[in-house]
Amino acid sequence: MVLLYVIAFLDRVNVGFASLTMNRDLGISDSAYGLAAGVFFAGYLLFSVPSNLTLARLGAGRWIGAIMVVWGVVSSMQAFVHSATSYTIARFLIGAAEAGFFPGIILYISMWLPRSRRTSVMGFFTVSIPLASIIGAPISTRLMELAGLYGLRGWQWLFLLEGLPAVLLGLAVPRLLASGPEDVLWLAPREKVALLSAIYREDNQGQDTGKRSGGLLTQTLRLAALPSATYFLLMSGLYTLSFWIPRILQNFELSFREIGWTTSLIFAVGGTALIVWSLYANRSSRPQYHLAAAFALAGVGFALAATRTTFLAEAGLAMAASGVLAGMPIFWGSVRSGSGSERAVVIATINAIGNIGGLLGPYLIGLFVAKTHHFSLALTVTAAGMMVGMFTCVFRRDSSLEQLQETSKED
Repeated sequence: MVLLYVIAFLDRVNVGFASLTMNRDLGISDSAYGLAAGVFFAGYLLFSVPSNLTLARLGAGRWIGAIMVVWGVVSSMQAFVHSATSYTIARFLIGAAEAGFFPGIILYISMWLPRSRRTSVMGFFTVSIPLASIIGAPISTRLMELAGLYGLRGWQWLFLLEGLPAVLLGLAVPRLLASGPEDVLWLAPREKVALLSAIYREDNQGQDTGKRSGGLLTQTLRLAALPSATYFLLMSGLYTLSFWIPRILQNFELSFREIGWTTSLIFAVGGTALIVWSLYANRSSRPQYHLAAAFALAGVGFALAATRTTFLAEAGLAMAASGVLAGMPIFWGSVRSGSGSERAVVIATINAIGNIGGLLGPYLIGLFVAKTHHFSLALTVTAAGMMVGMFTCVFRRDSSLEQLQETSKED
C-alpha cells in the first residue's frame, strides 16, 4: 500500500515541478495554475463517496487496481495539454479517477485493524507522502532536464513517464490485496473471529444501535462534521506545500537540481517526524492534543517560510511539513467511523469535504502571489489557518476515544 500511494501522490503533485516551465510555455498565470492544481479536488469531492461504496461492494483489489490504471493513463495524457483550460480539465479528470484511492485505503485499513491500533499503522502508511517527494523530487527535476529530446519539453516527459508506474501496478493489485481478514489463509479461524469482533466492538463503542435514528445521512453528519473541518485545514496545509514548494524555492534562485534535492530534504525531515510522532501518539489517551501540537508546529513553520531569508524559509518549510505530515495518521487513527456501509460513507465524506482545503488552499495561494508577486502574504494566511486547526483540536472532546485507549492499554 505504501508503494501504491507513493505512485499516487507523485502523480498528484508532480505539477509543482512541471509548473517551473510549463506555466511559461502555455501562458498559465499563477492564479490559473493554483485553480487547476486545486480542481483536482473537485473531482475528489464528487466521486469519493460512490467510489468507496463501490470498493466495499467489489473488494479492495479489483477496485483499487482499476482506479490506478485509469488515473495513470490520464496522468500521462497531461503531457499533451495545450492551454490553461485543457490543463484544468485534465486535473479534474485525474481527481475524479483517483477519488476513491486514499479513502479506499483508509477503509481497507479499518477492515483489518481495531481503531486503537490504526494510528501507528497509518503513520507507516502515510510515510508514503514524504517518500513520494523524497524519491520523486530529484527524479522529477531530472526529467525536466530532458527538454528537447524527441521534440518534447521537460514537463511533457515528466507527465508521460511518471504516469506509467500507476498503470503497471494497477494491473498487479488484484493479485496482491485480499479483501479482508476473512479471505486470507495465514490467519486461523479463531484469529479471524477475534480480530473482526475487536474491530466491530471498538468502532461501535458508546453507540446503542437500538437507539440510533435518522438513518445513514444523520449518522454520517454526526460522525463527520467536526473531523471534516479539522481535515479541511490539514489538507490546505499539505497541498500548499506539495503544489507550491518548488515555486517558493525558485524565488531563491535555486537550480532545478537544487530545488529537487532541497524539496527531498524538507520531506525527509517531515517523514521522520511523522513516524516518530505517530508511534508516540498511538500510546496516548489524548490524541487530539498531539494533533493540536502538530497544527501549531505547522503554523510556526509556515510563518517562518514567509520570510525572505533562504535558511529561515527552508527551515520553516521543514517544520510545516513535519506538523502537517505528523497530523495525518493521528487524525485518521482517532476518527470514529461506525461499521459497514456507514464506515465507508463516513470515511469518504470526511476525505471529500476535507479535501476542499486541497482545492481552496492552492487556489488562494495563486491569487495572493498573482497580486503581491511574492509568497509572504500567502504563507502567513496559511499559518493562520493552521492555528485555527489547532483550536479545533484543543476544544474537541472525544471521551469514547479516551475510554477506548484506556481499554486497549488494559488489554
